[in-house]
Amino acid sequence: MTTSTVLPIESASLFDGTSSFAAFFGDGSDDAFNSGRGPLSRATGGLIPEDFVGNGLRDYTVVNDNIITKKEVKQAYNAWTDALVSISQTYAEDGLIGAEKLAKKVIRDAYGYNFGAVAFKPTWGEAMTSFRPTREGALSYFVGGNNAYDDLGFGIGTHPPNSDCITGERSPWVKSKFYPSVIRLDGDTATTQGFLHTYGEDGYHGFVDKTFAYQKDDNGDLRLIAHHSSANYDPSFKAEDLDKPKLEVVKLEDFKLDNTITLEDVEMAQDRWMGALVSISQTNKNDGYEAAVEESSAVIDLAYGYQYGAVAFKPTWTTGNTTFRPDKEGAMSYFMGGINNEKYPDDIGFAKGSNNPGKKRSPWEYAWYENSVVRLNGDTATTMGWVHFQDEAGDRSTVDKTFEFKKDDDGEIKIVTHHSSSPYKSDCED
Repeated sequence: MTTSTVLPIESASLFDGTSSFAAFFGDGSDDAFNSGRGPLSRATGGLIPEDFVGNGLRDYTVVNDNIITKKEVKQAYNAWTDALVSISQTYAEDGLIGAEKLAKKVIRDAYGYNFGAVAFKPTWGEAMTSFRPTREGALSYFVGGNNAYDDLGFGIGTHPPNSDCITGERSPWVKSKFYPSVIRLDGDTATTQGFLHTYGEDGYHGFVDKTFAYQKDDNGDLRLIAHHSSANYDPSFKAEDLDKPKLEVVKLEDFKLDNTITLEDVEMAQDRWMGALVSISQTNKNDGYEAAVEESSAVIDLAYGYQYGAVAFKPTWTTGNTTFRPDKEGAMSYFMGGINNEKYPDDIGFAKGSNNPGKKRSPWEYAWYENSVVRLNGDTATTMGWVHFQDEAGDRSTVDKTFEFKKDDDGEIKIVTHHSSSPYKSDCED
């Protein structure tokens, strides 16, 4: 999406990344201006005679191109991983005060709280503090120290022993690396999904499933507007056994004013997804597997954007090297199972119904959502919150879910990002 934002000249440089134009144009003094080395501002240019005296006209820059590139996305997620390690090392050396100061700066520079609520679901966030739409909640998650959230502080380092989460020994992060499965470039928003590996000073090596979504601010800097992080569905899967995902890149940079997504569009798309899941489950029960597969295929074509390229899809019940489902076959397998048993041997078909331990599987009867954050970003929109399911036996379950929607040229709303995870529950005993 193109924006037209007026920037004072002293606010930023579009040329060299410095905080002022002085480094590029001189220091702004009369000597520098009249020497012919360059203008005081870009409102004055060309070959300037020595006797010309500037009129003091203030120059403003209008930024009309907020298209996000693959290079910028990589720079952004690498900066985030570096910042995580820096916060941890600062805590080890300078304590909470130093780490909190740095974390505040990281959140200010990396996240889009200046745009409003951020769709942030941290790995260790649980229950009513699962989502962190405010700066305060984000800061608490990174460094703790806020009784309203009861956070351990993920940025401090490894998880303490469950028997002593309050004072137990923790190891600082020494390295963090993000390996993307999908990078989507959707004009002035972009999304990446993949594995985040973390390494502790004590030799610990772990990983989480992570989705980052970005938007450019008025200075052209990328800001996180959505961040969903979750433990892998199989907690026993070892980080060292993960393969580096094959990266899929999608570029859909065209934007039409008629394609702006409204809140009504978003709610309709969510309602359709809930209804479709229940319908597939009931079709499987009443008409059999083949009929449900056919319906599932039609639903995916209608609801997801696979026809335009890879979708950043991380389902709830997937693990290891089949965690992400960037193509339609992977999505079909997740919803119905039995599509490609060689490639996806562990898929049992989420759309068939519940899978509660010790109980027979039961078809879904209800599915509904509670949104924590809804962001309308031009031709894309993001929702984050809880989705609840109830099977015919009356058993209910809940997942943390992020959807990103994009309106295509025909005005259809397509899911281009879908991150679903089981709610985190702390194993701390104190």
